[in-house]
Amino acid sequence: MGLAGAACALTGSAARPTAAPVARPVTVVAPRTADPWAAAADLFFKVAARDDAIPDAGLPRAVAQDGDGFIWLATDGGLARWDGTGFKTYSTEPADGAGSLPELMVNTLFTDRGGRLWLGMSAEGLLWRDPLTDSFHRPPNRTPLDRAHVMAIIDDDAGGLWVGSEAGLSHIRGSDHRATLVKGLPPGRIGAVHRDRKGQLWVGDESRLFRRDGTGGFVGVPVPGVVGTITALHADGDGRLWIATAGSGFHVLAPDGGIRHLPVTVDGHAVPLGAMIDAGNGELWAASRAGIIAVDPATMRMRRLAHDPQLPASLAEDGLNHLIRDRSGLVWIVGDATLSYVDPAPRRVLGLVNALRAGPRQQPDSAWSLGVAPDGALWYGSPDIPGSRLAPAAGGGLAPPQRLPAAVRNVQSIAFAPDAAFTAGEGGLFRLSLDGRRAQRLSAQAWSRVLLHGDRLYVGNGLGVALVDARHPGPPRPLPWSKALTDLRVRSLAFTPDGMLWVGTARGLNRVDPASGRVVGIRPGDDNANGLRANFVGTLLCDSDGRLWAGTIGGGITVFARTAGAWRPVAHLGRREGLPHDTVDKLLLGSDGDVWASTDGGIARIDPASLTITPLRASDGVPFTAYWTGAGATLPDGRLVFAGFGGLTMIDPAVPPREAADAPLRFTTVRGNDKAFVPAPGRMLTIGAGERSLTADFARLDYAAARDQVYVYRLFPQETDWTRVDAMHRSARYTNLPPGRSTLVVRALGADDRGSLHVVGAPLTLEIDVETRWFETSAFRIAAAAAIVAALLALLNLRLRAARKRERQLESLVERRTAELLVSRSELEKLAYTDTLTGLGNRRLYGEMLARHLGDARHAPFGLLLIDLDRFKQVNDALGHDVGDALLIEVADRLSATIRQHDSIFRLGGDEFAIILAGLDGAPAIDELCRRLYAAFTAPVSAGNHRLQVALSIGAVVARAEGMSTEAVYKLADLALYDAKRAGRGTWRLSPIDPDV
Repeated sequence: MGLAGAACALTGSAARPTAAPVARPVTVVAPRTADPWAAAADLFFKVAARDDAIPDAGLPRAVAQDGDGFIWLATDGGLARWDGTGFKTYSTEPADGAGSLPELMVNTLFTDRGGRLWLGMSAEGLLWRDPLTDSFHRPPNRTPLDRAHVMAIIDDDAGGLWVGSEAGLSHIRGSDHRATLVKGLPPGRIGAVHRDRKGQLWVGDESRLFRRDGTGGFVGVPVPGVVGTITALHADGDGRLWIATAGSGFHVLAPDGGIRHLPVTVDGHAVPLGAMIDAGNGELWAASRAGIIAVDPATMRMRRLAHDPQLPASLAEDGLNHLIRDRSGLVWIVGDATLSYVDPAPRRVLGLVNALRAGPRQQPDSAWSLGVAPDGALWYGSPDIPGSRLAPAAGGGLAPPQRLPAAVRNVQSIAFAPDAAFTAGEGGLFRLSLDGRRAQRLSAQAWSRVLLHGDRLYVGNGLGVALVDARHPGPPRPLPWSKALTDLRVRSLAFTPDGMLWVGTARGLNRVDPASGRVVGIRPGDDNANGLRANFVGTLLCDSDGRLWAGTIGGGITVFARTAGAWRPVAHLGRREGLPHDTVDKLLLGSDGDVWASTDGGIARIDPASLTITPLRASDGVPFTAYWTGAGATLPDGRLVFAGFGGLTMIDPAVPPREAADAPLRFTTVRGNDKAFVPAPGRMLTIGAGERSLTADFARLDYAAARDQVYVYRLFPQETDWTRVDAMHRSARYTNLPPGRSTLVVRALGADDRGSLHVVGAPLTLEIDVETRWFETSAFRIAAAAAIVAALLALLNLRLRAARKRERQLESLVERRTAELLVSRSELEKLAYTDTLTGLGNRRLYGEMLARHLGDARHAPFGLLLIDLDRFKQVNDALGHDVGDALLIEVADRLSATIRQHDSIFRLGGDEFAIILAGLDGAPAIDELCRRLYAAFTAPVSAGNHRLQVALSIGAVVARAEGMSTEAVYKLADLALYDAKRAGRGTWRLSPIDPDV
């Protein structure tokens, strides 16, 4: 969809077009790259601060990074410095040792080549910050700039500045910061100033462009069709000058004088453009009131990065005011209510969401199974729709998903032969052509897993394992040894080099000799510390050493190896060993030989030799934290793809983890005896003879990994050990420091690609001199010793009397405050545990109640029902969300009226409800309740002006033993719910999986 056709409601802007330009459609394309997957990857924006977290709730206007590496945010409520986790604020009142501003409204920011921060004010001209005193200063001489509205600041390449304001163009001399109003330009405001790579100065006023000539004068450069103010100027790598405007898009001035016009419209309206940067990914980005407008200067094609309510990690808002690219390559974006950042060119980890849209206005598909074809195309299955095929597009990037034939629905597993694909799902078992257009149904029965081994195709479902000859495919032939499996419900298949077929089921793992049909079952509870910890084996993998890795739901990973002629469990990996979660969804072997695991808590890399686990961190750019069981595949180039709840995560094991070796370590706040101190090289902190306290906050300014940082600090020579703190406690605090000199040393620790911590960057030091108090001299101590002994008893008596009096006062105050807090706590707990729409218990209350029941399940068995409204999405789509909400309220009332008095009901979100059945005596009680529930919904439900027939699908599980995790119990009930939906909806199923182990 072109920009002209994109759906977007533009907000107000300071610069409005005076006339509508004649707009031609602008094609939105992927960024220029030879890799179609990288071209189709989405950018995942992270919000550093929003709304009330922004100091003084000011409207953000501009952002800059100073020479020390701090990020500065200009707002109409003052100035703020961001260190990765918090702000330090500056306003018209001095605070915490910081200087004051002459006014609150800061319009623009700029960092010169010396690292000094300059502020363009709204009505108070130009200021610069002195980092040695943390104070702000004006140019020393008086000029019209002193009270001007400053809009643009740039370097002059000689230590000075060019400044555009309502007073015109001014020059700041580098030697003494004296300001001079430049002559030779028409009177009026200068909103854009730029110096290109050749040193040529360009100036834009309301709608005209000027170039400074060799004599110091200015020559007008005609730019036809400019509507509104020239808001920004930027020279690209080919010497073209890009002119951003408030009403007519881009005008591009070529070195030969030719001008190309690129209108930018959304829904037929011209989009006001603002600041421009080189994004570092081959594109130029411009802030606008409709998001980020990204342009490929080589092709002049554009795309729009905008907020998408369906994608939480999309741009936080569309109304943008400014953007910059920092020294690490991150792009910082300032909106009306947010400060956010993004890596514009991720390499190691990619996320794909929009690539799963079958149409521009359709929601992305939910991929729950994956397979990679010999031609490199990625096939995936989704709930309730036919499978899909993703392949590179002829013009770059990926083509929209190609749907497989309609009968190939709910695909749960995919395998490929050199000339064909095989899919297993609810629609049956199919053989398809590699282009995905022709399908041959081999079996109408539902199948869940498929594995191609040579010419043999092994398929599994709820009745065991069957075999198909892949060369001459026909109906699957059941294998008689399936009856000996620990459970007939097959969930995973894998072969090991010794020819053994491993079958993971819902109740354990099986090793099968296909030649003899001999089956060896492996269940949890075997007498081995490294054995299986859970029944459900959802993923299997054979590593490069021939060992078998079994991933389970709720029980982590068990590694089996053949030793002394027999297979034995040799290792167990779970949360205690470093896995993000004990529910392991998919195991893949990387091109580096490492094992990669997706879990319900993120992705981890495992060294198979040392079994060292390295979870991927936020700085690695992993877009999703929860993943589908069994959903993963490897591309021909070695990249790994995992299907997550929300999209696809693609990882390149060959790319090392992100490093920021140049990220500086800085003190953010230093206070001695509660007085602020500005640290600087060679400057010593002198702490007077007072409380002798020291507080030093610090931060490594690696913003992508700000919350993953680890620090150690030590006070020399007083301390012999290092104190370790994390990013949320990055502060060294001391009281009653000894007199004399000492040195505080802070170091940052970073993780290597194996997860080991090591020192990164240079240490941070603070020299301290604590003055000696007069009573610490030797003469005074001798003289005072006798007086102290004499006065000790009297003083002690007085202090005890005062303490008792104070104690009585405090007890009275504590009683009063405690009563108030109990009332407040009761009200807050009610809000925290209630679903605001239905008045039922919410997901948080459900989690706590479920955990409480699990803790006593051996003595008091209980049941869990998960309830979904069938085809609820059709109600929302056809009648609107208001009717959908009214329907949910009525359903909640009927459910509440139907359950027993001692049962508990919750709304987990959307149309999903949960019921905990206390004091359960077995499946008959569940059957009785389900019958009552279905009877309660025989009559239509009133929702607004509509009467709707509601059908329920219910999944149930019975818990009789302690030690089961809440996630595992939920997943068992969810699987039963899935079986109920597969059985035709409007019915219920009890999970046959025994949760006792």
